Amino acid sequence: MRRRTIARRGAALLACAAALMPAPAAAHAPRSPAPPLPPGISVAADTIPVSSQATGSSEGPVPGDGPAVREDRAPDASVGYIAYTAREGSGRPVIFAFNGGPGASSTFLHLGVLGPARLDVPQDPAAPLPAHAPLAPNANALLDLADIVFLDPPGTGFSTRDGADAQYYNSVAGDARAVAQAVDAWLAANGRRDASVYILGESYGTIRAVAMLDAFAALEGAPSIRGVVLLGQALNMIETSQRPDNIISYVVSLPSLAAIACYHGKAAQPCTPGAIAEEAARFAHEDYLPALFAGAALPAAERRRIAARLEELSGIPAAFYLAHDLRISKERFRVELLRAQGKVVGRYDARYLAPRPADAGPVVGPDAFSAVSDLYRRAMPAYLDALLPGARGADYKVIARPGGTWRYGGTDSPFSDWPFMETVERAAAADRCLRLFVGTGVFDLTTTIGAADYLFAQSSLPAARYRAEEYGAGHMFYSDAAAREAFLADMRAFIAADPCA
Repeated sequence: MRRRTIARRGAALLACAAALMPAPAAAHAPRSPAPPLPPGISVAADTIPVSSQATGSSEGPVPGDGPAVREDRAPDASVGYIAYTAREGSGRPVIFAFNGGPGASSTFLHLGVLGPARLDVPQDPAAPLPAHAPLAPNANALLDLADIVFLDPPGTGFSTRDGADAQYYNSVAGDARAVAQAVDAWLAANGRRDASVYILGESYGTIRAVAMLDAFAALEGAPSIRGVVLLGQALNMIETSQRPDNIISYVVSLPSLAAIACYHGKAAQPCTPGAIAEEAARFAHEDYLPALFAGAALPAAERRRIAARLEELSGIPAAFYLAHDLRISKERFRVELLRAQGKVVGRYDARYLAPRPADAGPVVGPDAFSAVSDLYRRAMPAYLDALLPGARGADYKVIARPGGTWRYGGTDSPFSDWPFMETVERAAAADRCLRLFVGTGVFDLTTTIGAADYLFAQSSLPAARYRAEEYGAGHMFYSDAAAREAFLADMRAFIAADPCA
């Protein structure tokens, strides 16, 4: 796996996280002209009707105001889209993109990396943030080689789910089926059924993207999926979530802790975030995991050695590790790393800092990165007002958290599993054209670089069928200029390497 050179504190780095709940309501950005569309590109926005008949049909209904339905019920929701397409050139690939949440619209991908305009946010994580950030042309967007369709799941964006069956749509399967039917309908209506299709999801959207592979498999004349692109992958969260006794979680988190400690000047010097992350990964596999597995049987001298090395890598004192069974959770790390300075590091981008409350416990919120996320929320309605005829940006729901419990599948049992990567492996085995791309932010404490490494280490997917990249920012790494340009270059190369083109 390629490790990118990562800048240290003070460099021009910034990211945004779609999974963040925005701050309390604030004024939308003032309306201003949207940057012009690239030559030959058109934009259209609407909601897509899908029905139970679309599940087994290669045609499906056409776009317009209409519902995304569960197979045995009346229509009760809709899926929205904003599509940028070439006026000529129907042979282009089509990228369908969405964020996560659940409950996030595609705002962040739209204004962050894939749309024709991007939000020009301050690049120094230590710099004060403005109330509003301007839009700028996204000069290297992929619109010169692919059409891009931003999808908003039921209840987000311009879509609706009023009166919907919440139990159905508040699930991995129901959510994925709705969005997959929308993809199928859009391709049919636009005469693009033969197009090479890429499904791009971020955060929770990575689970949706993979679950859609099963939904597509149920369609007659399913789309030709050439690539699944996962940014901030959450496929193996059951293996890497930080339950106290899940020792794997501490092992896969250590490279991120080391990179963050280096960035803030707390790891053993000299260091660079990229290099120390690699050191931490080796130590985690060769020494740290066996030590955690040994538990109480670990000899005292070895315990002290491990704790001392953890201090060098993570900046957390050895005494803390000795007092806490050689473990620190990602949340506790946020509190402890800069305790002496009275600061807490960000969850979604650990380069961002917030004051540490006097009564701070092991977990602290809200996140330091929320103010950046809020810039995107404010900018989207004004952008849509300027972009689309009829100016209805105020109706666009950037975040619409679904009420109730989200169901991931399986049963309420200690033996439940959510083997999302197996879906990719099964689909790839059946389709030689399908490939996987995973991009991860080095300073992300939610979906970490170690978790992505572990995903592939435990997978049967051949190395030739996937590409894994790391970028020098947080959860939504692409709002850092260097990371954004690197990712776009990587995507161009990924599409160009299509073995079935």
